[in-house]
Order: sequence, then C-alpha cells, then structure tokens
Amino acid sequence: MAAESQITTEANNATPPLMNMDAIVCVWVGIAGPTTQTVDLSSVFGNWGSGHYYTLVADGVKVYHAFGPVAGTLDESKLGTPTQAAIPIESGEKFPFRVIPQGRAVATGSGLGAQGKATMVTYNILHFKAPTGTATGYIRLFRSSVGVNQDASEFKGPSTGF
Repeated sequence: MAAESQITTEANNATPPLMNMDAIVCVWVGIAGPTTQTVDLSSVFGNWGSGHYYTLVADGVKVYHAFGPVAGTLDESKLGTPTQAAIPIESGEKFPFRVIPQGRAVATGSGLGAQGKATMVTYNILHFKAPTGTATGYIRLFRSSVGVNQDASEFKGPSTGF
C-alpha cells in the first residue's frame, strides 16, 4: 500500500481548534461589521503558505469574505466580477480551505502564461464584512490541520492589535 501524501494525511487528520499559547497561534477572531475589515494572516499564523488547512466560522452574523494580495473593500451588492465581489458564510457555518503553497504552477492548457501554466499564489490578506445595515458579529479562523513532522516552528507567537 502506498504511503499517504502530506496533503492527504492533513485532510484525514483534521484538528479541532487548539487554544493559543505563548509560542503557538491556532485561533484568530475578528469583529465583522458593515464596513470591510482586513487582516494580514501571514503576520498572525506562522508559515501561512505552507499548505495547511484552515477553517473560517461566521459567528452571530452572515460574513462576506475574500482573500487578496493587498487590502481593499468588499460590496455584497456587486454583480458580475468586480474586485469588490465576496462569498458569504452564514452565521454558524464553517468554511474549510487549504492554503496553497506559493509559486505552485498548475497546468492550464495553451494561452495562459509563457509556459501555458497559471501560477497559484497564497493570498494572505483576508477581507471580511457583515451585510450593510446589520449588527456586528465575529469571524473566527483556526488552523485545522498539522503536518506529520510539525513542531513549534510552524506557528508564530500571538500578535497584538487584533
């Protein structure tokens, strides 16, 4: 039987939210209100682009969110493909995802890029907001996988200002 890949091992061994400690950050919480907030997750979690799974949770309010390379604004009423477009998470709903390591090339066929490949990047800026005209709530994010050979170097200490 073939050995599991790192990705499969992490997906099959999801972790619950672990409490933050002096040297380890596993949970981040932000307030979602009617204006767009941003957070640079690479300054919160160590090795943000290392391929771990994370889970977003909306708490107390529907939260619109999108990741990007720089801070911007979201507008839940925009149609089509504007830069302000976002995806909602209903209150109480979880949105699991995997951060793709930076510089990973994916074959896409002819016409895209010099070598016919699109390069996936790890966007570290999380944009989030509650619907316009609603009360505030929370958006919670936790690292929901650990690597097979993981140690404390995978995590950063708690940041201030959030």
